[in-house]
Amino acid sequence: MENTAKPGPDSACDICGSAETQGLYVAYDRLASDQQAFTIAKCLGCGVLRTFPEMSDSDLSQFYPNDYWGEEPSEEWIKKSQAEKTAFLAKCSSSGQILDVGCGSGYFLRALDEQKWDRFGVEIGREAVSAARMHLGEDHIVEGSLVGSGFDNENFDVITFWSALEHMNHPSSALAEVHRILRSSGRLILQVPNGDSYQASWFKGNWFALDAPRHRYHFSKPVLERFLNDNGFAIERITFASREHNAHALRQSLKSSFSRVPYLLIKPLTTPVDRLLSTLGRGATITLAAHKT
Repeated sequence: MENTAKPGPDSACDICGSAETQGLYVAYDRLASDQQAFTIAKCLGCGVLRTFPEMSDSDLSQFYPNDYWGEEPSEEWIKKSQAEKTAFLAKCSSSGQILDVGCGSGYFLRALDEQKWDRFGVEIGREAVSAARMHLGEDHIVEGSLVGSGFDNENFDVITFWSALEHMNHPSSALAEVHRILRSSGRLILQVPNGDSYQASWFKGNWFALDAPRHRYHFSKPVLERFLNDNGFAIERITFASREHNAHALRQSLKSSFSRVPYLLIKPLTTPVDRLLSTLGRGATITLAAHKT
């Protein structure tokens, strides 16, 4: 689909304020049995991709099934599944007070050494909050949004968004809050799907990591760089490779695009192809660390 979307009066881009968009393609909810269509449109002001129609946070919550955050796993599984994240964190900081935004059931925080890290989380999902509090403490997990959490100024050494920023209707408000509560020497860590990746280009509306309608904003490196700079941050470390996400998203995208036999023939090539293209900066995941300027 190539057309010019006509957003309503409340549809200004939260990144740049422009209300002009160009529709690119249609995506469907991969978790639903019905075929409700969502439009992925490009903001003509800053280039970020957006999911339409717009939804309130309350309306959007209906698209998260009860098992979206997963069932209670073993501690060994948690350590293994979070190893990529903890390794990236170790390159940026070794200890301190940390806040994970959109912490889910707290798996990332639970994988950290409690002797080195004072661990806090923010989460909107009630069931996930309950699970996280069981392991991290009632007073260390806030139910609700980051903006409404009420943390003190310059309270944290590290703030992480692991696959969380893209879910937000108002990412600018969240980033402004991060700037307020992050210490001057602190680090912001973001991980989002790469809307400018080879997978996004190949699969368009069938790209697994679009996750429409739950993902509201789809970021690229240029958009993120501008967004962070405008809000008082500078990127200091970035990677497009992710063993946890990239090849998995590629396989799932291929599975939804091809019948069984062609998919099985292509499947062995997914990991080497992804590693090559990720090395070239076209990987399906952006993980970065930024500091306050």
